[in-house]
Amino acid sequence: MKNVLTVAAVILTYLTCISGAYAGIVSSEQVIVQQQSIYNKQQVIEMLNNVEVQDKLVALGVSIEDAEIRIASMTDQELNQLNTQMNDMPAAAGGIVGVVVTVLVVLVVLDLVGVTDVFSFIRPIN
Repeated sequence: MKNVLTVAAVILTYLTCISGAYAGIVSSEQVIVQQQSIYNKQQVIEMLNNVEVQDKLVALGVSIEDAEIRIASMTDQELNQLNTQMNDMPAAAGGIVGVVVTVLVVLVVLDLVGVTDVFSFIRPIN
């Protein structure tokens, strides 16, 4: 009789501890939004781990810890907006101007050596 009561008590304990599992339908859109949020946060954290970014933040008076706290408290919308702005920015400010200046310098050097005659006002060295 004692064994029956023990088994009954154990079964009753398990039955009271088991909570009902509720299954619901999760749409693809909900999964995409959740994954996009995780991706955006990872992108911003990776950017923050860049040494140049850390140096710039310190130069602006923002500690790395404060930046990490702020990123952790950003909403999904803020993270998405920040990521969109970062992706739309040019990789290097003035990159096109640098390329044009480099090409012009190369042409001037080639004119000075006498290989080309692009600029009529430059006379070859020889």
